[in-house]
Amino acid sequence: MEKATQESEPQAWQGAVEALLPSTPAAAAWPHLASFCALHRYLSGVDVCERVAGEDGHPGCVRYVASLAAPAPGEEDQDQHEAAPVAIATWAREELLELDDAARRLSYAVVGSNMGFGRYVATMMVVEETEAAGCKLVWEFECEPVQGWSRDGLVCYLETTVKGMAARIVEAAAD
Repeated sequence: MEKATQESEPQAWQGAVEALLPSTPAAAAWPHLASFCALHRYLSGVDVCERVAGEDGHPGCVRYVASLAAPAPGEEDQDQHEAAPVAIATWAREELLELDDAARRLSYAVVGSNMGFGRYVATMMVVEETEAAGCKLVWEFECEPVQGWSRDGLVCYLETTVKGMAARIVEAAAD
């Protein structure tokens, strides 16, 4: 008798999170989200966001994003003449797949990282609110299960992240 050797494929994770920007019109919020290589301005914890390929705002553009490791106790007090090496805690390379100004939508894919991502594609949108003033940020994702994460953990992280982004965009749009 032959045993079936077919392994079950892990189910893809998908979902969406959103955050309300009650006093910010979509037209004022969109330019901030559309700045693909300016993620460090709006995403807490991202210390570096640099274009490494292509042209910002055009499909094929690749950004490198990284978070720096917190200094070890005592390192922050080092002699100013000795520069301590900067440690990268997490990093990712993300490719812009689509940027649609009319729809206020962009899509990107993680093309490399040290965070356990395999295939990961996200779509971020600024949507005009119909029942209230302002707009909302919507962050949709579809990915393979992420190493070291649960789906609920990823959703919780993205919910916290999109709310922080919304607060920073509200502040920037008011300036």
